[in-house]
Amino acid sequence: MLGHLIQAEEGTQLITIYRVDSGGMPTLYTSVSFEEARNMGFEKFGRLLGENLILDSPGLRDLFSS
Repeated sequence: MLGHLIQAEEGTQLITIYRVDSGGMPTLYTSVSFEEARNMGFEKFGRLLGENLILDSPGLRDLFSS
């Protein structure tokens, strides 16, 4: 896996996260509405987003599990 792509889509009011493979192809990972993110607050949403990206990234998981 190459990484992740995060899009904030004004039209749909969604924050969408995709996994991007080594060929550059994105696959839907998860999405959250602007309202849900706002209700969580900046700190909680940021922490949740960061934790999910780390858990979904084998290289980062290994970094923190050693």
